[in-house]
Amino acid sequence: MFRTVGQLYKEQLTKLMGTLKNTNPNFVRCILPNHHKKAGVIHSPLVLEQLRCNGVLEGIRIYRNGFPDRILFQEFRQRYELLCPNVIPKGFMDGKAASQKMIKEFELHDNLYRIGLTKIFFRSGVLGHLEEERAVVVNQ
Repeated sequence: MFRTVGQLYKEQLTKLMGTLKNTNPNFVRCILPNHHKKAGVIHSPLVLEQLRCNGVLEGIRIYRNGFPDRILFQEFRQRYELLCPNVIPKGFMDGKAASQKMIKEFELHDNLYRIGLTKIFFRSGVLGHLEEERAVVVNQ
């Protein structure tokens, strides 16, 4: 079958988009430490300019001001239910409703989390604190 270059490109792009949607890609930014490419030599203004131009500093600022940690309701329930074992009834309960009950039991301040359609979003450090509490319970 005859296909044009445009059709081939479109097919490849569609395949790439499918792959990206089914994965959790991570991106790496390379930062040049100096113009001479010498090991152990860092030219701070050059590094800072690259971080600024690549949006890394802005990304860090947004990360700190937002809700960077997120977890699906069902995953949250499965992972942290042992911190409040008597809060959720034994029968089936919607993951979102169960997560909201757990959050209430944890007495988290409203500005530390947001409830989404499928996930809970947390400010930086909140999930880390819950992980520490979970580790204590698991190790007992």
